[in-house]
Amino acid sequence: MSDAQARALVNRFLLSQVGSQFCAGDPLLDEDNQNWCVPILFVTPGFMAGQVGEATISLDTGEMQVSTGVEEMYVAADKLRKRHDAAIKAAFLRTRRG
Repeated sequence: MSDAQARALVNRFLLSQVGSQFCAGDPLLDEDNQNWCVPILFVTPGFMAGQVGEATISLDTGEMQVSTGVEEMYVAADKLRKRHDAAIKAAFLRTRRG
């Protein structure tokens, strides 16, 4: 399984189970444990607020082994939303203007 495949797997999970304001970041290979560690990011139009979790994908099976819980991701996203409120609003306005 490639890094792109691992990222796509996490993105499919996020879109179907968590929401469209979350996406997979760049996977890191953990050769000792034979898996990809994929950061889960909270994003808004024009702004990446930060990491809210992580998913682990098996190199052997190509399946997600573990992921940060959905509620935990929402709590972390809410904290990032509050911390970056002005930047999020400014980015949103920039994307609306084109």
